[in-house]
Amino acid sequence: MNKIYRILGFSFSLIMLMSCTKQFDAFNTNPYGVTDASAAQDFNNIGSYLGQLQQNIYTVTADLQLDQNLVGDVYAQYLVPPTPFVSNKNNVTYKITYWDAQWNKSYQKVMPVLMNYKLKKVDVNYPQFYAWATVLKIFTMQRTTDNYGPIIYSNYGTTSSMINYDSQKDVYYKFFAELDSVIPVLSKYADDKNTSFTNFDLAYGGDVSKWVKAANSLRLRLAMRISKVDKVKAKVEAEKAISQKYGIIDDNSSSLFVSVGSREHPLGIICFNWGDTRMSATMESILKGFNDPRLQVYFTPNNDPLLVSGDYKGIRQGIDISSKSTYLGFSEIGQIYKTAKTVQIMTAAEVSFLQAEGTLRGWNMGNKTAQDFYANGIKLSFAQNGVSGYSDYLNDDKSTFLDYQDPMNPINSFKASSNITIHWSDADSKEVKLEKIITQKWIACYPDGQEAWSEFRRTGYPKLIPV
Repeated sequence: MNKIYRILGFSFSLIMLMSCTKQFDAFNTNPYGVTDASAAQDFNNIGSYLGQLQQNIYTVTADLQLDQNLVGDVYAQYLVPPTPFVSNKNNVTYKITYWDAQWNKSYQKVMPVLMNYKLKKVDVNYPQFYAWATVLKIFTMQRTTDNYGPIIYSNYGTTSSMINYDSQKDVYYKFFAELDSVIPVLSKYADDKNTSFTNFDLAYGGDVSKWVKAANSLRLRLAMRISKVDKVKAKVEAEKAISQKYGIIDDNSSSLFVSVGSREHPLGIICFNWGDTRMSATMESILKGFNDPRLQVYFTPNNDPLLVSGDYKGIRQGIDISSKSTYLGFSEIGQIYKTAKTVQIMTAAEVSFLQAEGTLRGWNMGNKTAQDFYANGIKLSFAQNGVSGYSDYLNDDKSTFLDYQDPMNPINSFKASSNITIHWSDADSKEVKLEKIITQKWIACYPDGQEAWSEFRRTGYPKLIPV
């Protein structure tokens, strides 16, 4: 009898389950939610990922500390922590302690989006979104390969137990090929004044033409990066960037800045909330030496009672810091970072300096001289930062780097690392002209230490202080 009851009970349950299964979708669909069909109508089914891609080029959260601030920002000698992390045995002193944050970001938040798009045939059904996502991916993965060298790229997503890394050369060539395929797509949608991006664009408000400019400018940056290892390819790619019909980022209204949303600027958190980053000694030497008005925007006068009130004081990279209190009163970053709502990805000033160097190398960068592009880069940077005095600054042929004095420990003091001036002279050697271009680009690219560090490794400029 018990067996009969169990059989009958099981049969009844099976019948009920089959009945419920037929209506499963109805039971499990929120009648007030967004359906797949309605999401597809306004592109939310794919566009929602684009914010994630934009905000992971330059990390918009406090994760930036491990991603960049204790890597690129330090090695470019933009910013130095007053904090003696791990008893001064950390990235700053080349005991590599924080090394995987940028890698993890790239393979957790960027590359999976593009793979998912491929699986869902976004490249076929929504080519404009796939093209945009590809440009954003390259912006991020350029930084990743510049940081780590060989990376997983062309073989990403394979199910093989052994995944081959691409050499940095192959990655860069892949970047150029991808730009070849997606820039024409974006240009077509820009021609049509397409508004697909509007609800998801954290930089240009949906203006596709500006994304084409950004993509061309990215190509120019990549071309310059390989200028010493593949001169022919570099020239071809650089001139291709300039000649594309939408051109490059050539005014501040086209500069690429991404919104941080409701968050605080990540550098503001690291500096003001945690007290973990301060002005570098090299910044002090160059900006004070040049009487550069951007100093007051980039940094804040020190608040250490032992120092001269109202003066700016930086920390030398790699010194022995006995305690955080020793250098905590040195110059913080600019007060603008307490309220800034965007992060800098690529500016018109940087692009103008790229053109200046390209012209110096004999490339066709437009109908201007290297001197013209150099002057324009400084002018654009001054305007971007809201400072005046551009003409006097440009004509200054006297000011140069200053010696650095560490008032807390004289052993850390050093002589100026260069004697270049600002004024462009035709009598200067080609190498001096290059040093001037890269030094001014280094100033203009602040606070993006990752890009500045990569360019320092490529050129040796500006002449940084020995660690």
